[in-house]
Amino acid sequence: MFDLHCDLLTYIYINRNNKEKIQEICNSIYNEKNINGAIFNLFFMSKKEMQEELDIEEKEINVIEMLNLVNYIIKNNNIISNKVKYIYGIEGLDYLKNISDIDLLYNLGVRSVNIVWNNENKFGGGTRSENNVGLTNLGEELVEKLVKKDILIDLSHANEKTFFDIINKAKELKKLGYNPKIFASHSNSKSICNVKRNLTDKQILSIKEMNGIIGIVEYKDFICNNINNYEQYFLKHIYHIKNLLGSIENIAVSTDDEIYYNKKLENANLYSSSNVGIKLRELLLNNNFTIEDTNKILKENAINFFKL
Repeated sequence: MFDLHCDLLTYIYINRNNKEKIQEICNSIYNEKNINGAIFNLFFMSKKEMQEELDIEEKEINVIEMLNLVNYIIKNNNIISNKVKYIYGIEGLDYLKNISDIDLLYNLGVRSVNIVWNNENKFGGGTRSENNVGLTNLGEELVEKLVKKDILIDLSHANEKTFFDIINKAKELKKLGYNPKIFASHSNSKSICNVKRNLTDKQILSIKEMNGIIGIVEYKDFICNNINNYEQYFLKHIYHIKNLLGSIENIAVSTDDEIYYNKKLENANLYSSSNVGIKLRELLLNNNFTIEDTNKILKENAINFFKL
């Protein structure tokens, strides 16, 4: 399967002094039988959360330096098999010092960004931002830079106002002849599970309008509320979006796997990261999805979208 969102780059940074541990984890997860394609993310939260959750002090937070180090570790220690297709992503651009730094990130392999995480930053508002802030003037400049640089814009984590401001800015740029690429890497349907991080039907339709894709995420809190039958509710998200859009062409999958960071989150996902690709394939095939549609949802739609 192709995983539209996992935070592997952050895991590597945290464990940068234990390369054997990194290799062990990666070999068990990223291989031909399980996850053989992904967007590997380096994520950024508020300064307080970075310190509390990741033990990263404010003085350490430098997007370019952190990504450069992680990239070096991957390239020089055989961390990822050459049979795994992947791109780098940055989740939350709070610490981007200058918009021109996008060029440096691009040179390091970044092809996908979340402009905001849950909080509000100088570019726009996330799903937990207290104010109903949308895309700022600086945020509009950033969207234009990303589109011209051919970097994908991930709408997961953006609040509705920022979400649609990005969509509208992308439409403007499309009329000017550019080719904006919009998607939501790890968000489910709000009609099935009404949490802030999921998407309304209007948002889902707008992603299809931009020829984007949506990664149905196996994170339990986004699948259903206080219900144990997570597998059937995971399928309900797929059925709902398929019926809404008229096909499965815009549907993919993601893990948002946080098992690397905190033991208390190890049961937060539907399946173990070591066999998620196998289990999702079994789930779809055992619930009346054809082999062709299963292949599209698990991998082909993403591969075609990212042109890998």
